[in-house]
Amino acid sequence: MLSAREFQLTNKLLNIKAPIRIKDLSTEFGVSTRTIKYDLENVRKWFKIQGLTVNSQTSKGIWIHCDERKRAELRRVLSQFKRFQVYPDQAMRVKRIILSLLLTNGYKTAAELSELLQVSRNTILSDLNHVDEFLTSSNVELERKPRIGYRLIGNELQLRLVLEHIVYNSLDDYQIYKMTTRITKQERQMEIGTVLERPLKQIYETAEKHMSGLYSPSLAPLLRLSDLLKFLLRLTFSVARLNLGHTINSYRVLERTQYKDELSLFLVSVMEKLYAEVQLPLLEEEFLYVSGNMEKASEQTDVVGITKKIIEYVSIREGIDYKKDPKLYSNLLSHLSLRLQNGSLYLNEINPMEDEVKRNHASLFQTVQEACRKFVKQHTLIAQDSFSSLIVLHFLVSYENTFKPKKKVKVLYVCSTGRGVARLIKNKVEKEIPAVDIVSYCSLLEVEEICQTEEVDLIISVFPVEATVPVIVVEPLPVKRDIEEIRKQVRAMIGSDGDQMNQLLENNDFTNSEDSESLSQEIILKGFEVAHALLEAFPIEKEENWKNAFMMHIFLMVHRYYFDKQYDQYLYAHYQMLDSDEEMFHRVQQILKEKDLHVHEAEIITVIQYLKKWK
Repeated sequence: MLSAREFQLTNKLLNIKAPIRIKDLSTEFGVSTRTIKYDLENVRKWFKIQGLTVNSQTSKGIWIHCDERKRAELRRVLSQFKRFQVYPDQAMRVKRIILSLLLTNGYKTAAELSELLQVSRNTILSDLNHVDEFLTSSNVELERKPRIGYRLIGNELQLRLVLEHIVYNSLDDYQIYKMTTRITKQERQMEIGTVLERPLKQIYETAEKHMSGLYSPSLAPLLRLSDLLKFLLRLTFSVARLNLGHTINSYRVLERTQYKDELSLFLVSVMEKLYAEVQLPLLEEEFLYVSGNMEKASEQTDVVGITKKIIEYVSIREGIDYKKDPKLYSNLLSHLSLRLQNGSLYLNEINPMEDEVKRNHASLFQTVQEACRKFVKQHTLIAQDSFSSLIVLHFLVSYENTFKPKKKVKVLYVCSTGRGVARLIKNKVEKEIPAVDIVSYCSLLEVEEICQTEEVDLIISVFPVEATVPVIVVEPLPVKRDIEEIRKQVRAMIGSDGDQMNQLLENNDFTNSEDSESLSQEIILKGFEVAHALLEAFPIEKEENWKNAFMMHIFLMVHRYYFDKQYDQYLYAHYQMLDSDEEMFHRVQQILKEKDLHVHEAEIITVIQYLKKWK
């Protein structure tokens, strides 16, 4: 038998190909290195039974060596582990208690839960206190009734979101790959193993059967794999809860004729077959829940306003003025526009860094989650920690790039006269090595005097110099080997900030670029031309502030285009656009092409979020 953590360690080794250090594993799992070493004893035994050895080397870490076919086979074996073959730790027991309560009508006693999990009654009573903690952010409560038992109470949609959160977080990438591949590639022979427990497993298999039978390759451009997984699991949860007599609100039957697009018709057809087989009515709100369009008919979300309020709230609480970072605003607006538009409000997001973010940045995570609860009106979304943790990543990037104090090495440059080519060399070295700050340049006779008046960490000189700080002797006009020697010394001096600054040191994108003045002028003029053309095509009828925000966004978009820093296109892969948006999309795209801006679709989609507010 494997414990829950040993199970995760085994899965981790199967999913990585490079060695991983025990220290990194201890950080990831939040335990000591001694605990990880103890867990690895059972992990090694399991791999030995499978005919493999867990390799280890002090300077590298641990890893397994085998081909992809063997890895896939072992993943299949591991995924087919019965739940009782893994010793449940407390976190797993808490989730199984919640699942049991969500899939049961009425109350469950501590004795019943004790028998289910095969632990003592006292252990269950202790676990139930952690159930309360788990449910804190979900607007769901654990009701306790003496001599009767326990049950969960809350809004039906909230209860389903808790169910989603638990199931999503129990899946790894390989399981998700297998679940979606069985439909998209018709690979029914690929076993998915025990990813869901009864009674969900039987319902899931029935839903998968009907979805696979109706799926066609023409749906691929309309349906992301994350949406496909969402449909599958929500169909499962919908039937499971309806079987217990729990509808979302009303009992209004779905009217098929109001849905005409291909994706909606596909989902309606799947639901008709599934619900007919399990003898349940197809209700309108169940379709809206499964499709993710529960809020589609409500007032549109003010994504621009929410973005500003979240940044302002986090700035005040964390004591860092994030409002000064325009890139944070642009990136966060792009992220929220995608997540909060077109009814994708309840889509669970899979964030592999969620646990690490919550563990290493607990204060920022709590602040961001509070901001989301406060400003995202549809509060059901933020029951999912994965959503908040993705927002946290935007603030972490902003802090690292804009607000974190960056250590620079203060350099004195010594040349023959202290003038001449000194300014040219200062610009060249600082461009090649951004962590260098040449605070002064002087002649050989002035070195001692300058070192007394300036804080100097390093001397770069065309002559041998005696000094109390490191000295690098270079050619009168530094050549490549001189630059590399300076770079090496700077890296050594930076110390603990090495990883961050090393990336900075390697960033030579602007070396030998066009003249900065003419390039800046071109960007400004191009930004003005594009903004003017779009404002002519889509006149603003609201307050002037909208125009200012829109103008700023267009100028930043042009800047991103020139420096090849556009929004990540993969975030918008297979983005499903409303019919009413397509005409606007093509019109904006045509205007930009006329201005010789061939930007990503991701940029255009973000622009139309502004324009839609003015209609």
